Amino acid sequence: MKRFISALLLIFIFAAGIATDGLCRENTYYSVLFPGWGQMKDGRYGKGTLFMGAELVLLTGVLMSNIQYDRDVDQYEEASAAFRSATYIGDKLNYNRQMMDRWDDADRMDTYRKVLAGAAVGVWLLNIADMVWSEDQKVKPVTLDVREDGFLVTKSFSF
Repeated sequence: MKRFISALLLIFIFAAGIATDGLCRENTYYSVLFPGWGQMKDGRYGKGTLFMGAELVLLTGVLMSNIQYDRDVDQYEEASAAFRSATYIGDKLNYNRQMMDRWDDADRMDTYRKVLAGAAVGVWLLNIADMVWSEDQKVKPVTLDVREDGFLVTKSFSF
């Protein structure tokens, strides 16, 4: 966890240095804090929604797999305690099978958790790269054109 916070701090400082040198936009700060936020503030709602949605789905998957991992570990420990206290060989075999099944389930959930966390970091880095290397768009998301006979409101989307 300390390495993750240190890496986050370094990337934030790096983004701040780039923004002060004029190499990227100010909205890069927002993208460092949460993927898609900088794109949304930049008026690129399609990319912002894509990055934000992907990150939320992946982080939810990490949370769910972590909860299931904890449940599997608890069930493994219960089966292990029952195995140690069993006196009949048939019970020991049954609890041993339960222990092995719970161990495999916990190992699978740990793998899911790691893959989903890695994908979330990948989306986060891709989001920052998009903010640093994409061109600044001067398109206003909503325009108002006032005329003699009325007015025209135009909504524009950019991806």
